[in-house]
Amino acid sequence: MIFTRSVAIFIRACGYFLVLFREEGVPSELLDVLWIAKFAAQAAALCCILERSYATFFANNYENFKRCNFIVVCILACTACSGLSYIDASSDLGRKIHSFGYGIFFVVTTTMLIKINRRLVKKSSAGKCRLSERYQLAENIKALRLLVPFVLSITGNAIMLSIGIIFFNVDTVFSLPECRLVPSYLPVFYLVLITTTILNLAAPLYVLYHNRKTLQNRKIGVSEIRNVLGVNIVGNGVAEDKEQYFQQYRNQWA
Repeated sequence: MIFTRSVAIFIRACGYFLVLFREEGVPSELLDVLWIAKFAAQAAALCCILERSYATFFANNYENFKRCNFIVVCILACTACSGLSYIDASSDLGRKIHSFGYGIFFVVTTTMLIKINRRLVKKSSAGKCRLSERYQLAENIKALRLLVPFVLSITGNAIMLSIGIIFFNVDTVFSLPECRLVPSYLPVFYLVLITTTILNLAAPLYVLYHNRKTLQNRKIGVSEIRNVLGVNIVGNGVAEDKEQYFQQYRNQWA
């Protein structure tokens, strides 16, 4: 998600840089690449929602499930859906309407998944499910909370672009003839440009800020974990000790 948001900003910056040196304007190929980058972000968000949906409704066997095959299927399906939406839209307005529809879908489904996982966590607190299932539900909530900023970023971008082109005839690509005819074109264009750029940057920056303590305290190596008696339950860090430690938990969770 961070990569797709950054690619969209980079391609847009390249387009405005080329405008300074080309009288013909931005190449059509660059605009197509920009839209592909935007729909790649939508495909990534849709893939995350599908993967978390499976982890929510099948939390009891999600740990032992071969997730690689499922993730590959999600990526192919999401890319196909986003590509068909891109091809089906005959105009920029149609593409923005598709983006707006995707954004609303992401917000609704993410909110529903968070509520469902919280309800399942409350039910599991009575001790009616395994420890691994409760752990998976807690991980689902953490993952969905990290997904929320990107969902809001995609939806906010779609709303701003749709409002700009419907009410003010302002798109992300600068139009010099339109600017000469309409006095308010340039301020609205800058407003849309700055707002969408901030939204694109806000999501990854929020995730990095939210996990700043984890990044600062991250250490590479084997740390000591001691029980209430002060005994190191991890061992000396050798492979046999670590395997014995994890095998103990496998036997308890089985």
